[in-house]
Amino acid sequence: MDLYSDLENSNAAPYDQMINEEFIEGMLKAGSLISIIENKKINTTTLFSLLVENPSYQQFFTEITSCSSFKEALKYMLYMNPSLVKSKITKSLVRKNNGKSKSANKHRKTYIQ
Repeated sequence: MDLYSDLENSNAAPYDQMINEEFIEGMLKAGSLISIIENKKINTTTLFSLLVENPSYQQFFTEITSCSSFKEALKYMLYMNPSLVKSKITKSLVRKNNGKSKSANKHRKTYIQ
């Protein structure tokens, strides 16, 4: 899948195409640097999981993609890579993160007699 060819074929305004291209370039640069740091080859799914799990990568990724927040950067990444939405790894990360926020309420179990 070539993201650049998809952009050229879209009916998006030139400004939107430029923003999309900048995001893609930032994502590729971030992926390359993280690949070097981790000393392994990574794909978009692995990049997504490393970003979610490592706060220092989050800040770097947000800055290099010129997004206002990490949440916005992740949403944009999911929009640009629809296969991430269907990925089992992505789904398990979301469940894991949702479980962490609910773990504080585990002691509040209610028993019905």
